[in-house]
Amino acid sequence: MLRVVSWITWVTFQLTLVISGVVAKPPNILIFLADDLGYADLDWKDKSLHTPNLREYAFADGTAYLTNSYVLHLCTPTRSSLMTGYYPFRTGTQNGVFLPMERSGVPLDFPFLPQHLSKAGYRNYLIGKWHLGNCKRDFLPTARGFDYFYGYYSAQEGYFNHSLAFYDKHTDSMIGGLDLFTEVRGRPMADHTKNGVYATNLFTDEAIRIMSQHNRRDPFFMFLSHQSVHAPLQVPMQYRSFCNPLIMSKARHIYCGMLASLDESFGQVVKFLKESGLYDDTIIIFSSDNGGDPKAGASNLPLKGAKSSVWEGGCKTTTFIHSPKYIPGFGIRKDLFHVVDWHATLLGAAGVSIAKYGDGINQWPMITTGKSVGLRRNQMVYNIQPPLSALRNNDFKLVYESKGQTVTAGGRARLYHLPSDPFETRDIARQQPKLVRKLVKRLLEFQSVARPSVRTPIDPAGHPMRFGGAFSTGFCK
Repeated sequence: MLRVVSWITWVTFQLTLVISGVVAKPPNILIFLADDLGYADLDWKDKSLHTPNLREYAFADGTAYLTNSYVLHLCTPTRSSLMTGYYPFRTGTQNGVFLPMERSGVPLDFPFLPQHLSKAGYRNYLIGKWHLGNCKRDFLPTARGFDYFYGYYSAQEGYFNHSLAFYDKHTDSMIGGLDLFTEVRGRPMADHTKNGVYATNLFTDEAIRIMSQHNRRDPFFMFLSHQSVHAPLQVPMQYRSFCNPLIMSKARHIYCGMLASLDESFGQVVKFLKESGLYDDTIIIFSSDNGGDPKAGASNLPLKGAKSSVWEGGCKTTTFIHSPKYIPGFGIRKDLFHVVDWHATLLGAAGVSIAKYGDGINQWPMITTGKSVGLRRNQMVYNIQPPLSALRNNDFKLVYESKGQTVTAGGRARLYHLPSDPFETRDIARQQPKLVRKLVKRLLEFQSVARPSVRTPIDPAGHPMRFGGAFSTGFCK
């Protein structure tokens, strides 16, 4: 198993970008992350949708549009990869998502991206969804590099009441509570005052407020981790006016309205950056954490699969980076990019001299110039977790179906050549037996060093009734 880059190693990194002997302030970084956005769910792919702000900046001068951008199949694995720079099978986050009241969190021996950015002089803010563990303070955002957090810890909640409820089969009862917190220095404070305020608007306003108060002597990393367009399907009525109910299912109609609200948020944030004078010095990144859920109104067409699957529709996402200061003109970037690359890439954008970190590589030169400089990604892991695991090797994708609960020899292997078969309809495993054997061997090698899942059963000690009606922290050691 690869070793985590230690703090001792960190001192060898170049923490500032020096130009002609003058220390240049690193750029601000804004990640605008949608939740469960379908691959087809932007108005340049489906004209029945309404995303004019995203469309404007996706194709504007100063934008690099990534056509081969990949994430994981679910929320927790993707966010874990973004924060750590490691594939989930190395961190124990490969098996599903963290649930409320689980004694689970990303292992503490993996430093998070904001912990490294803070060493480069950044102030780090997280607004919106966390979903990386909250049973103890050590797992909370402000214990893992963020200077401020406002949002929710779990997978989903109501957009207006900011609460969630689920059925506990062990007690044959419903468990419900608030999941909205302000957090500073590892101390969460439940916010019971926002009932009725739509989450997309709430998080947009809070992100703008925090950026407006930021001390401009330091660069910032703002992770605006939106709840939208994740279920439940809820949106103020005015946003549905952008969507035609005569050509959509009911679910799709509401989803379309949620997406219009998310697009408005993006426009408001960019407008603030321009009016406040922060725009020129800010790198803006748009992406999603996984594919969409068709049951909740999303579409990943024409790709195969959906959220929670290792098919292309579950893992391929729309990503663009906008920063006219660093990206000349508009450009399509066809290089393979995986969410684990963001860790090294953003450190590179911050001025750190780094070629790779964990499982990721620094692709900032490729993003800014359109040319592959140094390391280039030609393989990746979709996920390793039975019954389906998948690997990418250049143009080929192996999907491996295990017979049991572990990846072992004797399962069914499928092979696809993605450039000629992007929709994964033609299994060519029989035509490429040597390559299949090679990739299955690699998969088994990865499995042999995989970290066991850190998931646990829910713990009654985390019941909201013990924390004033909120899904809070402090119920595990």
